[in-house]
Amino acid sequence: MTHIYAFQDNSGQWHGDPDAASVNSADKPSRGWLTYQPVPGTPEATSPFAGQTLAVLYGVTELEPGPVIYQLDSGGSFQATWYVHTLLATPVGSAVIPPQRRDQPPTPSLETSLTHHGRLYALTATTDANGHLTTDITVTDNDGEIQAELRGTLNLTDLHPLARLLHATIPGSAPPSDSYERTWSPADSTRLADRFRTQRDFGALAQEFNCRRNDIYRRLLELELITAPAQRRQGRPPQPQPAPTPSPVLQQRRLQHSNSHARWSEQEEAQLARQCAGGASVTQLSQDFGRSELAIESRLLKIGADGPAADQARLNVL
Repeated sequence: MTHIYAFQDNSGQWHGDPDAASVNSADKPSRGWLTYQPVPGTPEATSPFAGQTLAVLYGVTELEPGPVIYQLDSGGSFQATWYVHTLLATPVGSAVIPPQRRDQPPTPSLETSLTHHGRLYALTATTDANGHLTTDITVTDNDGEIQAELRGTLNLTDLHPLARLLHATIPGSAPPSDSYERTWSPADSTRLADRFRTQRDFGALAQEFNCRRNDIYRRLLELELITAPAQRRQGRPPQPQPAPTPSPVLQQRRLQHSNSHARWSEQEEAQLARQCAGGASVTQLSQDFGRSELAIESRLLKIGADGPAADQARLNVL
């Protein structure tokens, strides 16, 4: 499937995965333009990229598709990757984040998804200081086409009754019972302990015992079958974390470009600037530094390098 996997903002900064490898190594990335105009009043309208005309890269990759399809200015609609969608919809990453007032708490947000019967169900939710929850739910098929969409704003206190109401629409089902203070009998506690040894999904246990996830969590704490995060941290020295294993996609990219997505050091940037000023081409710099030509062009623009390769990078932005 063709995805928008990277974009360049008005300052010349690349975002997303400009080093992404095409499924067919012979394919060159396609370039286009996208004027990002979110719907007024939605959380996306506060994105630092709102109103900008972005240069985008799109092609067939193995990156995870997101829930939104974007239409390019030149025509053609393509699904963005999850990473690109997150960057466009939320002020994160290298984007400029608007300063918050000191008396204004940060706005929590949630993005999650699941796949069921070949369809992707994606949920984006944000809350404000007044306890209002704004949700955007989309359902897309395997081709990235949106099949259903649900969005709106409600109070956090209405979530539980609304969940019961939606659950009741399933044929043959009844709303889950209210159990804010679940009373556990010794027999139920023993059965929960036995089930927890083989079933670690709190949602499945909550459905089995006809209660909420929090009821399961609290009872397991009381039975000392699990430990709260704060208790695990007390009295323990920090444990060294093993280096993360590169994803299969990144491992595949590094077979072609050994330093793909690796952090640039100051020494590497200085050497890149010297070789560029000496007349080295983008292709030669790509081979010397083990990075894709797009990554080389992006770094040349960022460090303000001089030379034919940097001039070519600036022309490609136009």
